[in-house]
Amino acid sequence: MEDAPKRAAGLCVGILGPDGSGKSSVIERYVPALAGHFSGVEYFHLRPYLLGGTAQARTPSTDPHGRPPRNVLVSTVKLLYLWADYVLGYYFRVRPLLASGRLVIFDRYYHDLLIDPRRFRYSGSMRFASLLAHLIPLPDLMLVLDAPAEVLQARKQEVPPAESARQAEAYRVIAAPLEARGRAALIDASLPIDDVVRACIERTQSLLAARAAASI
Repeated sequence: MEDAPKRAAGLCVGILGPDGSGKSSVIERYVPALAGHFSGVEYFHLRPYLLGGTAQARTPSTDPHGRPPRNVLVSTVKLLYLWADYVLGYYFRVRPLLASGRLVIFDRYYHDLLIDPRRFRYSGSMRFASLLAHLIPLPDLMLVLDAPAEVLQARKQEVPPAESARQAEAYRVIAAPLEARGRAALIDASLPIDDVVRACIERTQSLLAARAAASI
């Protein structure tokens, strides 16, 4: 009879990537593979929702650029609301879950707004939005799914090919400094789904192993 897996301390993981990179498919396989190492699993789409939100906002959009941007004033107010939800939500929702040994999964994160403001109907200052990003607690690990535009378009055509290419490059750019700090990993999402999930699991296990070694 095999021993039950040793429970890890809580871990917060963000799954990011352009439309068509396979975030939902990865999450469906990634979570069950790791769940046994934690006391439970909590899932959030985009943000913690401590400050509430509509049911529509909590589900992925199939027409990300379908609605017009809000004006600058409303965009700025919405951005501050989003920032407050990330900060307060981390301390009052996410951190208690981590303290209880849970695996916390975010499907998308604040950085998606920096890459695709149209999805969030944001028309305010991108410099201000980037500044706020530095004031938001990061997940322990951000798995950034990367694939060429032609692969993305073969899976989803929710945005034009040129937009798929632009987004893919923008995710690579935003992942690079986080990867250098050990807070992100760029995952080749053009591979078969089993290989993509395996790469995500291996990167997560490396983080858990490093954390365990540091605690000795």
